[in-house]
Amino acid sequence: MIRAELSFLPLLYAGVFLAAVLLLWLLYEWRCARRRRRDLRVLCQCRLCAEWIRHSGSEKLLRCPSCGALNEPNLTNDI
Repeated sequence: MIRAELSFLPLLYAGVFLAAVLLLWLLYEWRCARRRRRDLRVLCQCRLCAEWIRHSGSEKLLRCPSCGALNEPNLTNDI
């Protein structure tokens, strides 16, 4: 059995609680960053008017709804 003084237990409890909160925060941030990267993969910015266009991935040229310019989607996954 592990021996601990009574004055050490609140400190131990606070340390475990803070470590759990830190772990949950890091997991949340990781999931949000993953979701942002996934959302950016289906977006393309118009080279003429800078409007964001959503594409399905199968189109070779995208027509901008604002200015009508044809744009090539960014198919690289370096985002």
